[in-house]
Amino acid sequence: MKAKTTTKFYNIFSHLVFWFAAYLFFIIFYGRANRDYFVTQVFASMLFPLSIATTYFINYYLIPRFLFTKKYPRFILFSFYTLVISVWLELHISLSVFAFFGNYQIYKMDPASFDAVLLIVGLYFIIIVATAIKLVQRSLEIQKNNIELHKKRFETELKLKEAELKLLKAQIHPHFLFNTLNNLYGLTLEKSDEAPDLVLRLSEILDYILYRCDEKRVLLSEEINNLRNYIEIEKIRYSEKLNLDLNFLTNTSKLKIAPLIILPFVENAFKHGVSKFPGIAFVKIKMDVFKKNLIFNVENTKNKYASASDNYSKGIGLINVRKRLDLMYPEKYKLNIEELDETFSVNLTIELED
Repeated sequence: MKAKTTTKFYNIFSHLVFWFAAYLFFIIFYGRANRDYFVTQVFASMLFPLSIATTYFINYYLIPRFLFTKKYPRFILFSFYTLVISVWLELHISLSVFAFFGNYQIYKMDPASFDAVLLIVGLYFIIIVATAIKLVQRSLEIQKNNIELHKKRFETELKLKEAELKLLKAQIHPHFLFNTLNNLYGLTLEKSDEAPDLVLRLSEILDYILYRCDEKRVLLSEEINNLRNYIEIEKIRYSEKLNLDLNFLTNTSKLKIAPLIILPFVENAFKHGVSKFPGIAFVKIKMDVFKKNLIFNVENTKNKYASASDNYSKGIGLINVRKRLDLMYPEKYKLNIEELDETFSVNLTIELED
């Protein structure tokens, strides 16, 4: 409320200052060759209301109603009418001053008072200056409003992206846990001695998901450790039919990555490449860092006789990870998925942060 009052006071004050300067301009312009300054003051005082009325009429009626609404013919027509009427009134004011205050004595009147061109120039100089100032103010206000609108739109989009990311993470967690619990269920049915190790690995994965994945970025070393836990679980499950080739990083510095951004590719390799392959399947995973770019490759066996409905590249995990990459690494990643008759491979490059 206080800010609005201050702004209103500033606007009124700036208008008063402008019109005081305009009044001085009229006296100087029309009285520069006149010895009787009283007559000049009378003429300026009578011209002053006409100047104010014409200026506000143009700025607050003609321009907003016709120019800004792109009604150009009407704007030109009414502007012409305004010019004619204002000049006609100005001439009558000049004649009235000459008759009643100059006692019909030409030497008391400034020559500009009888020159129609100078009369128009004097009056419309002030009007044009006032209009130019108003147009600049409107332009600055529009620019400011556009910036505010862009800022609000950006904040809204950011909130929507954050909400979408949370939704995607919520979808990833149950999807991953469902598959892992299925693995554990299979081992317990077999009464395998490897079940305790799987439970330990699963507890570490749950700790990572529940307590560290709420952050936008985690250390790359933590993400790799989580991948190792997941792969160890799958090794326990597919020990007899799995040929695994791992080449992970040993030095990750302080690089950070979005949590669980790589896991769906590894999970997809085991879910589609190993579980549905009739013989011994292979999974090759390679990870390297060049400068700040993470280069990740995973390749797995594919059952070429699998049903057409079993689409390797359109599972919920890969759909979600594509969306997350778009949201968290816009124009900072390259993803290439290649599906052949007998192999399925993923090549991902991400520009990481440190």
